Amino acid sequence: MLSTRKRDSEIAVGQRYRKRDAPLIVWEVVSLFIGTDGMSYAGIVRVDDHTMRKTVASAALERGPQYQRIR
Repeated sequence: MLSTRKRDSEIAVGQRYRKRDAPLIVWEVVSLFIGTDGMSYAGIVRVDDHTMRKTVASAALERGPQYQRIR
């Protein structure tokens, strides 16, 4: 039987992250998509200012040194 649970390391819409060098700024995942280059990306928005948006490679968000997931 296949499990439909996501692993803890997988990115999902609604998860929150903070940059390690700016721990008071929280970013939330609002979209996930595959780019034209075939790589996986996450659209993130700053929680306290929704006009601040950016796209980050999913690998950088999951395993990179810049972001830390908030549990």
